[in-house]
Amino acid sequence: MKLRYCLFFILMGANVFAQNVNLATNFKNLKPRAIGPSGMSGRITTIDALHSDPNTIYLGSASGGVWKTE
Repeated sequence: MKLRYCLFFILMGANVFAQNVNLATNFKNLKPRAIGPSGMSGRITTIDALHSDPNTIYLGSASGGVWKTE
């Protein structure tokens, strides 16, 4: 049983060495586009990102909700 837990933590620790992705360079040529209804919150009407931190993105929905992702 201890071996199983040790193996689990060793395998989960491998995520520390995962490849880092620079979103600014890899996705700089992508443009936002309308994709229709988006599930529970309804239609996404606006998308905005911060110039000082491009990894922070705000989404506005037609139903009045505002979503933030980091």
